[in-house]
This record gives sequence, structure tokens and C-alpha cells, in this order.
Amino acid sequence: MDFKQQLMNQAFKMLQDPRISKALQNPRVMQGIMSAVQISAKVQENLDASVKRVVHGLNLATSEEVHELRRTVERLENELEDQRRSDG
Repeated sequence: MDFKQQLMNQAFKMLQDPRISKALQNPRVMQGIMSAVQISAKVQENLDASVKRVVHGLNLATSEEVHELRRTVERLENELEDQRRSDG
């Protein structure tokens, strides 16, 4: 069982605890949880933007660009093979 699945199982067990259920009914608790989720999303967004700037500044290829390049090379190889078959 992977870490994510273990975490989900533990979360479900916790939700069955009456103390947790009662705490989650408190609007302040829910607001705190939502704030934590929003902060986490903003941190991830800022981190992604920073990584993108560094990659661009160092003139490095991103994984998306490498993937696109591989697809283009494969397409061109297929076209070349088709051309060779039609000429030969």
C-alpha cells in the first residue's frame, strides 16, 4: 500500500471519531482548514513560477518541451519511413 492510500485510510478512520466530527462542524475549524489549503495552493503556485523562471533563465528545456520534441522527432521519423517506402 502506498503512502497516499495509507494517508487516506487514516483520514477516514479519523473522520469516524465523534470528536473529529464535532470539531469539523465548528466554522472556525473549517475556516482554518480552508485557509491552510489556500496557503498550500499559493505556495505551490509560487514555487512552480519560481522554478519556471529559473529554468528559463538557465535556458534549460522543460519536461514538456522534451516530450514535445520527442513526439516531433517520432512523427518526422515516421514521415521519412513512409517517404522511403513510397520511393522504393
